[in-house]
Amino acid sequence: MNLYAIRAIYVFELSRWLRTLAGSILAPVVSTSLYFVVFGSAIGSRMAPIGGVSYGAFIVPGLMMLSVLTESLANASFGIFMPKWSGTIYELLSAPVSWIEALIGYTGAAATKSVALGAIILVTARLFVPFHIAHPLFMASFLVLTAVTFSLFGFLIGIWSDSWSGCRSCRCW
Repeated sequence: MNLYAIRAIYVFELSRWLRTLAGSILAPVVSTSLYFVVFGSAIGSRMAPIGGVSYGAFIVPGLMMLSVLTESLANASFGIFMPKWSGTIYELLSAPVSWIEALIGYTGAAATKSVALGAIILVTARLFVPFHIAHPLFMASFLVLTAVTFSLFGFLIGIWSDSWSGCRSCRCW
């Protein structure tokens, strides 16, 4: 296994993420914060706690996973589709890199970005809602497994895609 190739793809994808910091981190955190403000204060203030859990604390995992799922799918699919679209995929295809190494590099970077975003959103949620994590190890495991699964799915979508918009066979776009 070519660990240098995996590391190169992984580092390149993470550096792409850091170059677009405002769109990659700031936008999901701001939109999730708006969900907390709108749903937490508008709806949450009218609902009584159920089983000792407030409505705001109840929506934290859902909003965090919504961001993680979206970013996992988007990062992995964009990471492999963009080189296909721009024609730079041939550099990867001509390099001594197997498909499994490319898969590990792209999906590993997408999952890392998504888990980091999930952690940032969890910290941001603490500003709006007091909550308690009963099983942090299970939560972290579930977060990583979900990020990897949806990153793999996003990688498949990026490989499968031919263009930016709809299906080409029926010319509906």
